[in-house]
Amino acid sequence: MTTDYQFPTWFWDPETTDEDRHIWMTQDRCRRQAMRQDTPYARAVRKQIEREQRRQEARSDTVNVADYC
Repeated sequence: MTTDYQFPTWFWDPETTDEDRHIWMTQDRCRRQAMRQDTPYARAVRKQIEREQRRQEARSDTVNVADYC
């Protein structure tokens, strides 16, 4: 079965219950829907992604990235 989900490492562990998987899938679908819409959650996540990208692009000799972690 092909899917576009990026499952967490624990998802297929034997001790993971169907209820745990169900909860994760429901939350992930909610996150995806929030990202498609213009919600406060989506704006916050986009800002966080942009900030992380700026950190990665920063030159280590001019900006101390450790100050922002």
